[in-house]
Amino acid sequence: MQLDNFSSRETALLTGALAFVRPGEMDPALADAVQIVKTDNFADECDQLARYYAPLGLETRTSRPVFDTGRNGRHRILLNNAAISGLSFLHTLVGDLVHLNNLRRYTADHGNVYRFTQEQAIAQSWYEFLVWTRFQAMRIATRAHALVSWHEVNGEQPPADGCYRFARVDLTSPGMTTSLEQLHRAEELAAWRAGLWDLLQELALYFGRLAFYQRDARPGELDEAFPEQVLEETVGLNNVLSLYRLLLQAGSYDQWSGQWDALRGTVLAMQEHGRRRYAVGGAQTSPDTTGERS
Repeated sequence: MQLDNFSSRETALLTGALAFVRPGEMDPALADAVQIVKTDNFADECDQLARYYAPLGLETRTSRPVFDTGRNGRHRILLNNAAISGLSFLHTLVGDLVHLNNLRRYTADHGNVYRFTQEQAIAQSWYEFLVWTRFQAMRIATRAHALVSWHEVNGEQPPADGCYRFARVDLTSPGMTTSLEQLHRAEELAAWRAGLWDLLQELALYFGRLAFYQRDARPGELDEAFPEQVLEETVGLNNVLSLYRLLLQAGSYDQWSGQWDALRGTVLAMQEHGRRRYAVGGAQTSPDTTGERS
């Protein structure tokens, strides 16, 4: 792996973080095909790359993964130096490496994603793949970042009983809250449909973070602010929990490829929930759309 503009300590920390990625979650050969550049000119360099590589929907203000579809393609990750602090770069880079790994498998099975029409993207389960890889990357990156952070405080030796404990965990998800509020307040079905995939992407990130701390799809047991009521009204709580269960079960690309149709079925159930909701009177707004429970 080629690292540009990283200190020796940052390089060692990233190596340590990747040690917490489990077998089957990332191909060891990927490292030889990736260049990571930490830059102070993030926006300009992203603009330059956009001439040759269209965005895939995995870009953030912190980083820009670039997937090269060539047989011996060399992938890149641009890291925005202005948007990172402390060990946050570990979370970002591990997540992007997981995306690149998953894209290698996906394109081998489904073809060049840069050439997909919208109809081809639907036929090749591209949107279901985006939901899954966001979840998978967040789950693995959260694990790597949390465990490196633990060792930075407690030393190199793991806990004697093998169980890591964390005094405080921040599960707030502004992206999910905003997407859910907008969808909940949508005044017509067309606007609701337009915002559904945004919510799905945010749910994938939220559940990916929770998945490091729990093995079962019981978000309300871990997050007291889990917005059960608003999710029930907007897309159906059972549909949301079904999505979480399916994502938890898909711990590898092969497992995802064996159940993408089940993921699509869950999305279709959400769409049917929305259709029925607007058929009987449209959006139902409430004073509290954050879903915090008393």
